[in-house]
Amino acid sequence: MNEISLCIVGAGGSYTPEIVEGVLERADLGIAELSLTDSNAERLAVMTGLARRMVAASGRKIAVRESADLALAAKGADFVVIQIRVGGMAARQIDETIPLRYGVIGQETTGPGGMFKALRTIPVMIEVAQVIAQVAPKAVILNYTNPSGVVTEAVLNHTSARLVGLCSSIPLMQARLRKLLAAEFGEVEIASVGLNHLGFINRITAAGQDVTPTAIAWLAKTYAGNNALFASALKIAPLLGAIPVEKYGDLYFHRRAELAEMQDAPRTRAQAVMDIEAEVLAEAADLAVQAKPPALIRRGGEGYSGVTFDTLDAILNDRGAMIVMSTLNRGAITGLPDDASVETLCRVDARGATALPTGEIPLAYRGLVQAVKAHESLTVQAAVTRSRDIALQALLAHPLVGDIDIAAPMLDDLLQAHGLNFH
Repeated sequence: MNEISLCIVGAGGSYTPEIVEGVLERADLGIAELSLTDSNAERLAVMTGLARRMVAASGRKIAVRESADLALAAKGADFVVIQIRVGGMAARQIDETIPLRYGVIGQETTGPGGMFKALRTIPVMIEVAQVIAQVAPKAVILNYTNPSGVVTEAVLNHTSARLVGLCSSIPLMQARLRKLLAAEFGEVEIASVGLNHLGFINRITAAGQDVTPTAIAWLAKTYAGNNALFASALKIAPLLGAIPVEKYGDLYFHRRAELAEMQDAPRTRAQAVMDIEAEVLAEAADLAVQAKPPALIRRGGEGYSGVTFDTLDAILNDRGAMIVMSTLNRGAITGLPDDASVETLCRVDARGATALPTGEIPLAYRGLVQAVKAHESLTVQAAVTRSRDIALQALLAHPLVGDIDIAAPMLDDLLQAHGLNFH
């Protein structure tokens, strides 16, 4: 078995213990070295200490090393997990609150909030990817840095790094739906099409037959209203002929209700996560803790580790696994540019991820996906060129904004709040 080196960039983040847990659970992958790096020395030291205790408690022979130097940490790595947050939770707080003042949803992965996270993050991610391509040219980057799809598009089009964009949202829905559908339809295969956090489960097959309409109708009748996770998605699924990604689909299909809830909330999600992360970090710093901190379950990101190591396994062992993730379109989805990132069913093997041909997006939600994709590609351009005009174009293209009288002053407020100099 080959001895595999895995590097985690942004290892001071709260998800690191889940990655370490995955390493320990997947002994078959032969991970022999775990290298951690982060710009925050204190958080890096805490998570490195916990990682070493977790490894020691497992009895596995895995070397755990840390370095604040990205090039040193990533040198010779076979795989690199990236989970950075440029600006930290303080920047997320700005992303979530300023849009609300303009009557626009403030969320960290879409709309103006997601856009500004991308504007801060893309230049840093390009630099990080360039370093990795230099010191570990064969490494595959497994990216979780949000907004994942936008970051994926930027890195793949502006560097030579090998990267796939991962997210647990659709894979987790697929796993849950397989269990729900098993009693009525037996073993099913589930495909999706769209963008990261704007995906649609649009094909369900059983015994080689397309049962999508029947399965959606059965799910809506059986589970809508009594399954909290799918209640909202299943209400609109029969109309669309597809099941939108849970939680994020509500931002588009129930935008007024979502906006009102955010405006009425006593605190933002950023503030809630700050408290959770402080608790996770405190538990991780406790020398008696030798496992994933209990507080992590409230952080979100369920299924994070599973997607990571299923992908790593598929690439390492050339399995040709079918996994939903973000990569460049390359003609897979008609009506979207070849160099645009899409989140869809991919064949994952030693070459990386290849989006499978799906043809046209159904008309019922094609326009929404195309509009958000235009916004995302303009956001990449704005991040690279630092152009205010292109950033304004990106805001106008987004379905949650689309009003110059709102977009222009909101853009300037966000640029000023984040200290970004666009010309």
